[in-house]
Amino acid sequence: MPTISPGRLAIILGTLIALGPLAIDTYLPALVTMAGHFQVPIHDVEISVSVYVLGVAAGQWLGGPFSDQFGRKPVAYIGLVMFVAGSLLIPFASDVEQLYLLRFLQALGGGATAVIAAASVRDHFSGKEAARVLTSIGLVMLLAPLLAPAIGSFLLHLAGWESIFFMLALYGLLLALVVAFLLPKVPSQGGEEPLRKRLFTSYGRVIRQRRAMGFILANGLSFSAMFTFITDAAFLYMDYFGLSAAQFPIAFGANVVTMLAMNRLNVVLLRYYDTAAIMRVGLMIQSSAAVILLALAVTGFLTLWMVIPLIMVVCGMMALVMPNGIACFLSLFERDSGAATGLNGALQFLLAGIVGTVLGTLHNGTPLPMTLLMVIASVAALALFLLLTPEKHSAPRH
Repeated sequence: MPTISPGRLAIILGTLIALGPLAIDTYLPALVTMAGHFQVPIHDVEISVSVYVLGVAAGQWLGGPFSDQFGRKPVAYIGLVMFVAGSLLIPFASDVEQLYLLRFLQALGGGATAVIAAASVRDHFSGKEAARVLTSIGLVMLLAPLLAPAIGSFLLHLAGWESIFFMLALYGLLLALVVAFLLPKVPSQGGEEPLRKRLFTSYGRVIRQRRAMGFILANGLSFSAMFTFITDAAFLYMDYFGLSAAQFPIAFGANVVTMLAMNRLNVVLLRYYDTAAIMRVGLMIQSSAAVILLALAVTGFLTLWMVIPLIMVVCGMMALVMPNGIACFLSLFERDSGAATGLNGALQFLLAGIVGTVLGTLHNGTPLPMTLLMVIASVAALALFLLLTPEKHSAPRH
């Protein structure tokens, strides 16, 4: 029997997962100011977003098996120490290279902390119940990107860009209290397998599971489509379309409104449809919206009022894709839930970081590179999902 209610667990784990969106989205309004501070082009500072997700990928890759071996809480504590340290040091960075290094440290800790969330769901729930809990976690987590740009803009004007990272350090300290006093303790899954072996063999067991990899790769590429926009959001809305730093959070927050609506819709859909079926529809809609964006960019008909609703669709579909995808692959693993979650998170952020870095190299002052990469990522996600998780086998095992 579960030792904690689904609602309470969702709130606790939602605050942990929110660490990532907060660390990324709060400083987006400050990118232009930071570029001026470091005396570099804005695209050089935008690379720090990709550096962060690559660090999260490494943190999740290590954190997953470590949390299986030693338990969820110890991994969270170590991760939070690294996150807080990086956050406190970033305001004192003397150049953009130091910014990259400290963002990686911050992300390494943030990834190790966030990876325990989905694994903790598997500790207590499975199947459609796990999907419902993950959807509720998504609702809590979505408040972070909805509020983060506005918080960042407020702090930027109140006390400068440095105050954003001091706020993130404070949030990390508060999370340590949440983990210590509210997160249930569960036995480790380590068994007698040595950690040095488990770091590789557990991932091997996950990779050999074809259906699991279909869900994991589709998750990662679908997220990359959204992350491509996040990486280029400051350029797209403020540089290209001329929105102010005060208007930016409104345009950016519109995407979260769609995600919140889709999150609530997913709760209803789970009463009638299989988790994989919902995920498949979400991937189809996301890739269609990305293709339309690219077509408009190529033909020169892309306007702000076309971009905003189409981006809302691309981002909104993540609320149908991610929780159902995680529930699907977690239902296939009992022993290696931490490793499966770690691989999902690592590939998700690794792919997003690679796409973000490619975007930086292809940037030509127009939305064309962004829309092209969004199409490549979203269509690849749909193709791999259909190839590796055929419809007749789409229902997760309970």
